[in-house]
Amino acid sequence: MMKYYLIKNKLTNETNYSARILTERTINQDELIDKMLSKRNLVSKTDIVAVLNSYYEEIIESIEEGDNINLPLLNIGYSISGVFDTEEDGFNPETHKLHVNLNSGKLINEIKDDIPLQKVTAPITNTVINNLTVTTNTTLSANGLFELNGLRLKVAGDLPEVGLYFVAEDGTETKVSYLAQNSYKKIIGQVPALATGNYHVRVKTQVTGNSERFLKDIMVGDSTFSLTVA
Repeated sequence: MMKYYLIKNKLTNETNYSARILTERTINQDELIDKMLSKRNLVSKTDIVAVLNSYYEEIIESIEEGDNINLPLLNIGYSISGVFDTEEDGFNPETHKLHVNLNSGKLINEIKDDIPLQKVTAPITNTVINNLTVTTNTTLSANGLFELNGLRLKVAGDLPEVGLYFVAEDGTETKVSYLAQNSYKKIIGQVPALATGNYHVRVKTQVTGNSERFLKDIMVGDSTFSLTVA
């Protein structure tokens, strides 16, 4: 079952929506081979890898020679983009680009119209801060522990601005220096020294669903509630 969700279409002035496929996992070659072997084990994994590598080598060689390739899964063709000023002009990598074009082959074309689709709720892509509770003492005070709950909270990234902050009414940010727990749904940290006044919580993170990959830019999430330091 292939899942999809709707997002607001920003390419038109009208209020409408476009669909996005929700990809929940990515299968690599090793996993495909393991699935093959779980169904039939007439040959070894080593034999399969050797045959596939030889197969790929022949495909790459054919591409380098400019051959069109028609396979059951996909078809490969080519095009060149860019403008040539005269008939005598040759290919210039600075102004022209070679494209290797992939189109679905017979096997995919035979099944794609019959793939079952399921509409699901759009995944949350922004930080959502639900609540903050004090876990030591009864008030928000320096060095006390707090627990923050929400979605996509995890503080992670390679930019110096990444962090959890208490933001005063005048916009002054005080960064939390100690996090005892740092996860997507819960953060436990130590309250920094704060002056008397009202604050809200701000999370600056580059976190994604993949722990090995960060967003290029900072994602900022602010709480909708405020906290008072007396």
